[in-house]
Amino acid sequence: MFFNNAKLKFYYTRFDLSSDIPYFFLHGFTGTHKNWISTIKRLKKSAYVIDLPGHGQSLFLEQNLQYSFDNWCDDFNELLNHLNLNKINLCGYSMGGRLAISFANKYSNKINSLILESTSYGLKSAKDRNERIKYDQLISANILNNFNNTMIKWSEKPLFSSQKIRNKAEWDIQLNQRLTHKKKQLSKSLNVFSLGKMNYYKKDIRKFKFPLIVINGCEDKKFIEIGKDLLSLNSNSKHYIVPESNHNIHMENTNEFVKILKKNHYE
Repeated sequence: MFFNNAKLKFYYTRFDLSSDIPYFFLHGFTGTHKNWISTIKRLKKSAYVIDLPGHGQSLFLEQNLQYSFDNWCDDFNELLNHLNLNKINLCGYSMGGRLAISFANKYSNKINSLILESTSYGLKSAKDRNERIKYDQLISANILNNFNNTMIKWSEKPLFSSQKIRNKAEWDIQLNQRLTHKKKQLSKSLNVFSLGKMNYYKKDIRKFKFPLIVINGCEDKKFIEIGKDLLSLNSNSKHYIVPESNHNIHMENTNEFVKILKKNHYE
């Protein structure tokens, strides 16, 4: 299904709708809503998924449109209002997690619980942010100039190599999905949602009053440290380190990921 506003064309799907507060899942960079289907089938709860802007069937309506994390928060809130959703259990993976933090900070009244998988709360120093923006701009240029090769190289990154070993079928599906993106849209998405353009939310996270569930793979050492930091910031938080998984836990160890969601289900 689609929802359009002045800036975006949103593609969304809903599953197993019931009376409880639904989950809303946000995928990572180069993903689509389909990356969450296995998780949702096992979870067996009311859930919504979308393609993030510039991914799959969700589009920036103007290529030269100035857009930001803050714009995303407002547009996502508009989508929730369109769907008559006053509260959600918001789950974001990687880039989707960054968007989830941004939204939860601005529209905390909409958050029943926040689940963060392998994500960051932003970069503190201007130097680090500028370096990350330059790095992402390079990848964005590569997407435009050599799309297929860039998607294949992205899939083969060390951070994702264990996905191919542990869940080859889903890894193949994900690669095929990556190759179907519109290159101009995907390139713009990375430029817009670069980690370097995200606010630094460390102080804000201390103020979150809803349950905060942080999930990391046991092999993802960098993000485990971020997860530990998130745990220390907020007394409402819980931190889970999942065995036999790296960055994408919901693909590499779906059963354990779903167990954590079920254990921390808030209605």
